[in-house]
Amino acid sequence: MLDILIVDYLTDRITFFIERFGHHHLHIIENTEDAIAYLNDNLYDCIFLGGDLGKHGGYTSTIAEFLSQNPNNPNCNAEIIIHTWHAVEADDMIGLLPQAKYVPFSEAHFSTFDF
Repeated sequence: MLDILIVDYLTDRITFFIERFGHHHLHIIENTEDAIAYLNDNLYDCIFLGGDLGKHGGYTSTIAEFLSQNPNNPNCNAEIIIHTWHAVEADDMIGLLPQAKYVPFSEAHFSTFDF
């Protein structure tokens, strides 16, 4: 069983992640402030970062910036998957977290995704 943090606010994606990875220990967060608090208080095996988190949620690039500025945070060693379709934001996050993988969200792809 893995500890997984999912940062996204889109209901259809959240539902998919719960259905696909619900047998693992999931934390699903919809804003950057709470996500950073969770990264300070928990240890994750895998972190999924969406993009724009809606009007009040912020951007997951803020989370990528937090991790890049805190290299001693043990979550920097997690498998980090950027799943936004926003290519510019994805490029920014990969620039901050070169160890991250960029996998634009696709139910078909993530249905066969394996850790």
